[in-house]
Amino acid sequence: GTGAIGAIYSWRLSKNAHVTTVCRSNYEAVRNNGLKIDSKKFGQETFVPNEVVKSVPEEPFDYVMVTTKSLPDVYSVPDIIAPAITKGKTTIVLIQNGLGVEDPIIERFPDNPIVSIVAYIGTSQTSPGHIKMVGDESLIAGNYLASPVNAEQHLDSFVDLLRKGGCTVSTVKDIEQVRWQKLFWNATFSPVCTVARMNTTEVLNCPEAMTTVKKLMHEMIEAANAVGYEYNAEEQIETMLERTRATAMDYKPSMLLDFERGQPMEISVILGTPLRRAKAKGMEVPNLEMMYNILMAIQKTVKQSPERFRIQ
Repeated sequence: GTGAIGAIYSWRLSKNAHVTTVCRSNYEAVRNNGLKIDSKKFGQETFVPNEVVKSVPEEPFDYVMVTTKSLPDVYSVPDIIAPAITKGKTTIVLIQNGLGVEDPIIERFPDNPIVSIVAYIGTSQTSPGHIKMVGDESLIAGNYLASPVNAEQHLDSFVDLLRKGGCTVSTVKDIEQVRWQKLFWNATFSPVCTVARMNTTEVLNCPEAMTTVKKLMHEMIEAANAVGYEYNAEEQIETMLERTRATAMDYKPSMLLDFERGQPMEISVILGTPLRRAKAKGMEVPNLEMMYNILMAIQKTVKQSPERFRIQ
């Protein structure tokens, strides 16, 4: 998935590793001209990967890094990466949004170590093969505790490669807790911005929109606590709002951008998984359930008639 995020981290890994990039829509541009990257943090460079391919090759790899959109209702990541996975050897690295993205990997590859990473980065592919990264970046990496394979050694080795490439990486014992906390923002502001077609500033200035954001945030925090965490709802809500005002004004979340492009949105892993886990604990989460159902209805129409929503 060598889009914006995949390009940045493949580039940084290439400083100390042999990298094969799997490109789809930008394949011709990258194969012919490399990736032209403009990064406020890392500088400007034309990154020429060691190999550029259209599909995952049937070869042994130490690591397979997945940076695709998390769209289990559109495609299967395990099916896509299977040719490159050697049983018990290949470490699967997931730099993806959402909750539960590791579960299909464990089901298909129970003998392989998993490194799960949450990314905080502002980057986009402005045209095929052209990547612009604004501001800083940071990664939080960790074991997925539900995995049957201890990935500690593989995690340390991969983090070392990223750090040697200049990336900011911290590690945690329980990556799922980080994923839940990221959802306190991503499962609230993202869907409200998308349904209302507002950026973050417009949502913050709209009392009706903010009422919905706060109700969703309360339910997300309660769901996280139901599975074993101990978050103070009021503190988390205030933190998320302060962080938005400080760092994400006039911002369009990726869910809204996908909607405006007529592309599938990451609804299943951002709203669907926490909804299912809340219900499994016997919780009532009416706002989360309604928002999920509305967006899934929109998603069906986007798949059938993307031009109805696409902004030219």
